[in-house]
Amino acid sequence: MVRRATIHPMITPEDKKFLELLDKEEPKALCLRAKISALFAKDGKVLVQHNNDWHREYNCNKIGCIRNQMKIPSGHQREICYGVCAEQWCLALAAKDGISLEGSTLYVTKHPCRICASMVSIAGVSRVVYQEGYPIVMEQFDIFKSKDIKVEQAEVTEFKDPETTKTHSI
Repeated sequence: MVRRATIHPMITPEDKKFLELLDKEEPKALCLRAKISALFAKDGKVLVQHNNDWHREYNCNKIGCIRNQMKIPSGHQREICYGVCAEQWCLALAAKDGISLEGSTLYVTKHPCRICASMVSIAGVSRVVYQEGYPIVMEQFDIFKSKDIKVEQAEVTEFKDPETTKTHSI
C-alpha cells in the first residue's frame, strides 16, 4: 500500500527556503538512477546536508548501476546498491561530527525509504517534510506514525538557476 499524503497547506516560508536549497543541490547528486537531496535543520539552521551518492570505493560511473543492470524497479532491493541514500549520508556525517539531530526537521526531496525512516526515527527527528512520494510505504508499518513524527508533503518548488537563468522544476 502506498502512503497518500495531502500536500500540507501550512508549509512555512522557512520550509520553502530549505526546500529550495534542496532543489538547488539535488541535481548535483551523483547517483546514476535518482537525484535526491536531504538536509536536517533546527532553529532555522542547517545542521547537515547531502545528496544520494555512491560509496567512495565503488564509483558507479565506472561499474554502472547494478540495479539498472538487473532491471530492478524503483523502491525495490535497495540493499544491493552501492549508493547511499541522502538521509543516510546526513546521518553518518552528523554522527561523525557529533551533531545531534534530536528535535530537528528532515527536509528531503523524496519520501524516505523504510530503512531511512527507521534510522531517522532513531535519531530523534520530530518532523519530516518531503516533496515527492516513494513507491513503497506500507501504512501498517509506518515508523513515522508509530513514533509520532509529524510528516508533511510540500509542493515541489521551482527556482531560477542564476548561472543559466533556466527555471528548474524538481
